Amino acid sequence: MKKRRRTMLTSAEAIQHALHTPEAALELAIARLWRHWSQVLGQELATLVRPLGHRKTLMVLGAANSMVMQEITFFAPQILDKANAFLGVSYFQKVQMELLSGRPVLDENLLPAPPEPRVCPRPAPLGNLLPCMDPASPVTASYQAYVRHFLSTNNVDALKKFDTD
Repeated sequence: MKKRRRTMLTSAEAIQHALHTPEAALELAIARLWRHWSQVLGQELATLVRPLGHRKTLMVLGAANSMVMQEITFFAPQILDKANAFLGVSYFQKVQMELLSGRPVLDENLLPAPPEPRVCPRPAPLGNLLPCMDPASPVTASYQAYVRHFLSTNNVDALKKFDTD
């Protein structure tokens, strides 16, 4: 049994310690297999059979209908060979076929696309308060940074006008 450590770890050290175990390395390799599913099996076969997950050494695959599911069972040894060759170790021993029935498959990106970054509109009266502000005040420095944020880099003369450093 492994001896327990009584020292505190940083989060980076704890993550690195957890990811450097053989079990984690295998799970990461299996996740890479799902991402490269169409390259491993070939485009034609990958469109018929999709990865749903695994239970220990059992590979769970999905098919759109029962006819495809029946035909793919004959390709199970080839699928196992290709998957194990990709992993570099003979891990998967058996294939189980199930109907997809709207279940999420693991070979496609399930995260939505990130939203487009919002562009803040430039305020109409920009920098008109600087002449009335105390140059030594921290509020003035913040306002100058605010003005600099909205000024374009092409307008260098306007930028120098608002810099009092």
